[in-house]
Amino acid sequence: MRLSELDPLIPLTELREELLKLPKGYSFYEEELVDFLSRRRWPESSRRIDRTTFWRWRNDNGIEHQKVFSRLDILKLCQICDHYRVDGTRSEYLAIVKNKREVVLNK
Repeated sequence: MRLSELDPLIPLTELREELLKLPKGYSFYEEELVDFLSRRRWPESSRRIDRTTFWRWRNDNGIEHQKVFSRLDILKLCQICDHYRVDGTRSEYLAIVKNKREVVLNK
């Protein structure tokens, strides 16, 4: 499967289902992921997410990979992309991530 075959605005739950159909260990390359995220972030234009933004999103989600990304990485990056598409701020997103980590640690 190629990300370019999917509707860029596919809901995260449906995207997760599509990704789960892929073989374990299936991965995506950075260029394909950036193209998909750019279409998701700005569906009505041909703008692209710049490299600095992509690296910041990756770092904010604790993704350390350089060129190849897993299914979980894609879901995390789509989540942050969606947050910014609806005018969310970085501090709001980092607070959400921090709260999720605290919930996991407290269980």
